[in-house]
Amino acid sequence: MSNAVCRKAATVSFWDGYAPWYKLWIEHNHYHDRMLEILFARAEPGWKVLDVGCGNGVLSLPLSGMGCDVTALEPSIGMRGLLFAEAFSRDIDRVKVDERRWEEVWHDDFLDHDLIVACNSLHLTTLGFHAALDKVFRARPKRVFVVTETAPGFDLRIDREGYDTVIEQTYEIESSFGYHTWDEAFAHVAFKKGRPLTIVEEFDLQEKLTERDGHLWLRDAGTVAMRWWERQSDATSWS
Repeated sequence: MSNAVCRKAATVSFWDGYAPWYKLWIEHNHYHDRMLEILFARAEPGWKVLDVGCGNGVLSLPLSGMGCDVTALEPSIGMRGLLFAEAFSRDIDRVKVDERRWEEVWHDDFLDHDLIVACNSLHLTTLGFHAALDKVFRARPKRVFVVTETAPGFDLRIDREGYDTVIEQTYEIESSFGYHTWDEAFAHVAFKKGRPLTIVEEFDLQEKLTERDGHLWLRDAGTVAMRWWERQSDATSWS
């Protein structure tokens, strides 16, 4: 993403408009598979879980389906629309949806949850990634699971007083877009740019797209960092 797109992606209005493109993206890749494997292996029915910036519920809904008591924090009406549609298709009605931004939440609202999850959301807050993460730990959850795409110089190897790190992984992951038509591809890139594409830009995009399995693919990949902290049972002080 360009710096301009990254700045726009930190706004709720961006995600209101981007929701259809997010739906298209998530339907054509396996980006969250490793995260779900970890959650299925470690989470237990009955846990109280907060998902910060839940998006379409890609993590919230499976956790709810396994019996967790999930609160999905999602300020974008566009993304909440995807969440409700996906919950309906899975016949899940147990997720509590909170429409506030993480900046607007008082950490005492979610004290002592069994797990707080944040996947590619903390860096989009006006607080900034590290201040937003500090706020997560001020809620004193028993466990914290954070996933974020990294950039040069970014480091998620963060120690927290009163917590042990039990999972720490960094890996490359495919994040490609699969389109059904040329017009769909042009419209997506135009949305990110905030204007219609020029003839030259359309030609350059055509050069980048490859045809496979009845789709037009725009190759993309990223570096993902994951970390899971667990609260020490005898912890008496908090950062």
